[in-house]
Amino acid sequence: MKSLLLMAALLGTADAKKRKKGEGVVVNVKVLDKENSKPVATAQVRHPKEDLHHRVNEVTGVWYASEVLLPDGTQLHFTPGSALELEISAPGYVTQHVRYDVKRWKNKIEIELQKMDITTDIEIPLTPFDREEQRDPASGGGGN
Repeated sequence: MKSLLLMAALLGTADAKKRKKGEGVVVNVKVLDKENSKPVATAQVRHPKEDLHHRVNEVTGVWYASEVLLPDGTQLHFTPGSALELEISAPGYVTQHVRYDVKRWKNKIEIELQKMDITTDIEIPLTPFDREEQRDPASGGGGN
């Protein structure tokens, strides 16, 4: 009985891990295909002020972080109450710009990317080497 009370007392005083001042909270971004709701394996997430593109997990389509590194070397922490802007892109999909208000917990964002409507009906004129008329073969070669 005493050991049970001792265990309950020890477990009851356990503190939750507190975030340090200025430390960011984790933001999860899940990128899905709008047509079939499957993860987009080639998607990338980027902050507009950042130079790096972060690839999502190929299987789950998820990227997560609590901060990003800016070009000047400073870290941008995702703090509760701040507005987070992200660009989500993938080859063959329309890029989306997202603005998200960071909360204290449960920061999960699902983004559905729409495939681009790529048509091949464009006719490209055939102009050899950017000339408007064909060269006369009787005029000689380059050494003449």
